[in-house]
Amino acid sequence: MDRSAHSTGVTMLALDVEYALAEFTLRVKVECPGAATAILGPSGAGKTTLLNLIAGLLRPDRGTVRVDGVVLHASDEGIDLPPERRRIGYVFQDDLLFPHLNVEANLRYGYERLPTADRRFAPERIIDLLEIGALLQRRTVQLSGGERQRVALGRALLASPRLLLMDEPLASLDQGLKSRIIPYLRHIHSDLDIPIIYVSHSVAEILELTAQVMVLKRGQVVAHGDFFHIAHQPEVLPLVEEYGFENVLPVEMVSGDAALGVSLVRCNGQALKVPYCPRPVGARMFVGVRADDIILARSRPQGLSVRNMLEGHIVEVKDVEGKWLVYVDVGVEEGGVGRLAVKVTAEAVRELGLAVGEQVVCLMKTHSIRLGPEME
Repeated sequence: MDRSAHSTGVTMLALDVEYALAEFTLRVKVECPGAATAILGPSGAGKTTLLNLIAGLLRPDRGTVRVDGVVLHASDEGIDLPPERRRIGYVFQDDLLFPHLNVEANLRYGYERLPTADRRFAPERIIDLLEIGALLQRRTVQLSGGERQRVALGRALLASPRLLLMDEPLASLDQGLKSRIIPYLRHIHSDLDIPIIYVSHSVAEILELTAQVMVLKRGQVVAHGDFFHIAHQPEVLPLVEEYGFENVLPVEMVSGDAALGVSLVRCNGQALKVPYCPRPVGARMFVGVRADDIILARSRPQGLSVRNMLEGHIVEVKDVEGKWLVYVDVGVEEGGVGRLAVKVTAEAVRELGLAVGEQVVCLMKTHSIRLGPEME
């Protein structure tokens, strides 16, 4: 039997690779089960190199690459499938659409080169999922940045990949466009059952997609797992602070008042006022708030201009090289990370008696809350 074509049916990426770069050697040994894993790390950490090793654009000096149980590379056994046989989709920061083809021809490029038996999705399904039906006859130069990225996604998906690699695909887009595209990414792994490896410098962007994060530094995996379990580690916290430590909460729209500039949302039964958002009642969406923008109180204060007070209990208090993080469980429902990270001083920890199990109130100004994408 050709082991390179044998699948065990286990949806995961398993890596054990080494690759020498000019300044360091990339060494990664991890397994990534589940729907989506994000890769976070400073510039030059080896993130893109790792994606290229998975895709087959680079060959490891040593090691193995397996996707969904299929061996794509095994140096000890002489297995090294070429990129076109790996069935891996790759979406870059620059979408790299074919300028001489219209949107429909771009979408069908990989699809028409697949054997019929390997085609997992009809073009109409992907076109509907990404809402690009009105674009089919357009030239690529006529597309906006968000439209181009959706077409690039569609082209990758119609090649029926077993894994989708995404290398900072939203980096060149403004926040509004990012918020419109991220829901499509969630549909990819939830509706199409395609796992995603996602590289980004934005912590908030990552958390709107997945909480599973691998942190790379100079070619080494310094942390891997649930973001809120690894974020306080000494190797990770400085990076998180550099990129902005933003909590992400799932909420449901209750009402909006354009005249006052605020909307009322519900977070697991607790009311939260956010900047005005013209979304319908019942819409589910994400909102973000930085750890620096939350104030803790032991009880609900009176006479403050702060509009938002989420109650919860402390589940963890961490001192990381003199920087204190308090994690508060505010009872987030399905789709959320379940707790807020709050940055405080050592003096506050001592004077307020902030300890695991204590009840606290998280205070947030309305306009410190960022509106994120819809959840569905």
